[in-house]
Amino acid sequence: MHILGILFALGAGLFFGIIGPLTKLSYNLGVGVGLAIFLRYVIATILIIPAIPFQKNLFKIYKTNLFYFLSITFGSILLTTGLLLSVNYINVSLAILIFYTNPILVLLISIIIDKEKISHSVKILFISTFIGLFFVLGPSFNNLNTLGVLFALMASIGATLMIVINQKMVKKSISPLHINIFINLFNTIFFSIILFFFFSINFSITNLTFLIILIPSFSYAIALFFQLLAIPKIGQSSTALFLYSEPTVAIIFAIFLLKENLDTYQIFGAIIVLSSLALATYLTERSKNVVA
Repeated sequence: MHILGILFALGAGLFFGIIGPLTKLSYNLGVGVGLAIFLRYVIATILIIPAIPFQKNLFKIYKTNLFYFLSITFGSILLTTGLLLSVNYINVSLAILIFYTNPILVLLISIIIDKEKISHSVKILFISTFIGLFFVLGPSFNNLNTLGVLFALMASIGATLMIVINQKMVKKSISPLHINIFINLFNTIFFSIILFFFFSINFSITNLTFLIILIPSFSYAIALFFQLLAIPKIGQSSTALFLYSEPTVAIIFAIFLLKENLDTYQIFGAIIVLSSLALATYLTERSKNVVA
């Protein structure tokens, strides 16, 4: 059902969008990067573990499709690592803008490699949404750092890889729950090793601060699952388009939580993004009705 897939994709954008502002708020209150990463994957794993005993032939599915599971997990590692490192070298807005070239990359792969038939109107919506995003973020190109740009591109490639591989796994009837379990278990082990050797985890924070950092940790788990649910219903290109809602949500939450100001051009950009997504919803539903 198209509308359910759209809601899942928009839900993923919503929960992904609140991660940034709340994480930044927790950083301001004394939370370290190591603790933020650790909680993200530990919480996601704790939430998914109760479902494992109810999955039939889980390890057989993993063994048979190990390449796909490792590939999508590799994409998630590129995404997390790229975003984490890029903001140390370039402006956050510029890092996000570069990162959100991934829907365009997904669109190109869908057209060139997967031979997916996408209407010209939807292609235009991809471009208009990206232009709106440019205005929303208002990135600064001063003191451009090549390493920072490369890390942001690495995150974009990781996100693209996750969406494209997920589409291929859908065709093999692999459950989003199976994917979620594998990604979070693998990443919990992987990043725990990385954090142990290269980061320090500081638990000396107030109870309120701990509760605040828990929110983006839970949000990540929900957002990832929604994204995995959206792709089987509306496809990789449409899911990528609706995920453009994430940075707009992030800006809105930043205004209320971090007291950041919204300039006129940012309001203009937000209107473009939201209008493009609304039109995309309409076109998706209309195409469903035509097919029906």
